[in-house]
Amino acid sequence: MSKFYSILLLALSLFVDGWKTPAAKEKLPNIVVIFMDDLGYGDLSCYGALNYKTPNLDKLAVEGIRFTNFLSAQPVCTASRVGLLTGCYPNRLSMSGALFPGAKVGINANETTLAELFKQKNYATGIFGKWHLGDNQKFLPLQHGFDEYFGIPFSNDMWPVWYDGKPATAGTQAGKFRFPPLALMEGNTKIEEISTLEKQGLLTKRLTERAVSFIQKNKKNPFFLYLPHPMPHVPIEASPAFKGKSKQGIYGDVIMEIDWSVGQIMQALAANGLDKNTLVIFTSDNGPWYNFGSHAGSNGGFARRKRHLF
Repeated sequence: MSKFYSILLLALSLFVDGWKTPAAKEKLPNIVVIFMDDLGYGDLSCYGALNYKTPNLDKLAVEGIRFTNFLSAQPVCTASRVGLLTGCYPNRLSMSGALFPGAKVGINANETTLAELFKQKNYATGIFGKWHLGDNQKFLPLQHGFDEYFGIPFSNDMWPVWYDGKPATAGTQAGKFRFPPLALMEGNTKIEEISTLEKQGLLTKRLTERAVSFIQKNKKNPFFLYLPHPMPHVPIEASPAFKGKSKQGIYGDVIMEIDWSVGQIMQALAANGLDKNTLVIFTSDNGPWYNFGSHAGSNGGFARRKRHLF
């Protein structure tokens, strides 16, 4: 069982055991999980990042608890997410590696997700970001315990563009597999095609705005908010408000915007009087993807990286 799952179950057990009256119901904690993609251990200024600052995340590190020995279920996208959301080893569920668009397999309907667990206690549940547990409708979030879904169904590099914004060629992964345009989903429906890096650069802002709206809408009800950011998995891009703001190029800009996003979530919780009764967890699915030079993060001096079991 993953440590994430254990932490969330413990939080629930502490509050739910006494849930016998309306007063007890009000004490149920809200849960926010912010799940990064390919973030490195050394990508935050509280862990040694240079040439940019992450003040909101640094504040979480100072005021909260640091889990410095956290283990991911697998060092790759789909597998780490199914481990997080089910508490099961991915191989036990026949889900390893990363699913491609149009995959015939996905998360099994018989598995209990965190969202379904929370629904049993009348929580509102929302996911805003990357899903990557199958893009066929039967595999999408609304069929697995989530009330709301806004985001992309698989990794942001699974589109007909290379990480530098140029059209994919036969020598790149995107060219080899002839990926379709990247879909932006609302519930079970594709509402938009993300066709340029500039549009990708708006994802962090748009997902954050939806997450904040979800908090405001459910301030009187217990909620589970899952915010799996598509970045800093390549391709990376920042919105105009953050582009060019760091001294470390586009990667630093992206991390600064993610830090801003965390600040927006924390401000929303405080503004709605929820900050004292909300468990906020921030982590990454695996280490940095070193194949992409300055477009990848830092392992902070530790051995290995994404796709390595170290």
